[in-house]
Amino acid sequence: MDKKISVENLKLTPQNDTYYIAWSIGVDKKYKKHMKKEIKSQLTDVLGSMTQNNAVEDISVYSHNKTAEKHGEFIIWDYLILMQIKEKEDAEIILPNLKNVNIPFVLETIRIELLVTTPNSTYPTPGEGARKRHVKPFYAIEYVDVQPNHLDEFRDIMINNNGPAMKYIMEEARWCHNFYALETLTVFYHHSSYPTWNQIHVIGLYLESIFLYKKDFSKGLALTHSISFEENFAQLKKIRTMLYKT
Repeated sequence: MDKKISVENLKLTPQNDTYYIAWSIGVDKKYKKHMKKEIKSQLTDVLGSMTQNNAVEDISVYSHNKTAEKHGEFIIWDYLILMQIKEKEDAEIILPNLKNVNIPFVLETIRIELLVTTPNSTYPTPGEGARKRHVKPFYAIEYVDVQPNHLDEFRDIMINNNGPAMKYIMEEARWCHNFYALETLTVFYHHSSYPTWNQIHVIGLYLESIFLYKKDFSKGLALTHSISFEENFAQLKKIRTMLYKT
């Protein structure tokens, strides 16, 4: 994220019943180096009054750089913009304003949607035990497609297994900076050339996560729900597709 977060005296508590607008976009590759700064500036201007009265509480821009996982034949897209909003109803007011974003180069909207945090699974800020780092985290963005008849089961796995395991990692292992688990509520627009999904996860990570992930996640699962890493992800594999991870 762009804004600095102090880790002093912060309790690690889940962000529940919180709404986000997600805007997934593609741009010509030659403009990518200008895009992040430009879109953040444009959104700040266009949504100025709404940010001042906290209808839009935060704007984060994530660029998709390296593809870690991809299932299906589709063109990958380049950015995810997350806008945290105060009330669910604010989405209908905010959406028309996005048309006023005047980017001086071509972009393609892949999807605009309203999401809500999965209960006990979203931790936007690091807890008081987080280390102070001299490097910024990198971010993994997961677009997840859960089979519609298994949405409740997936949510239960997040609430009872994955969410608590990530909290343990943030508190004890400390290689996760923050974690967002978001469920699609309403799709306002979706480009028909692209696949669909119903969950977006955003994970802020430090380099050692690559080597410690399985060991620490397994310990978090064992402490919170007494289920093995293999059992947990075998069940997830049956009910969801990791459509695109970057």
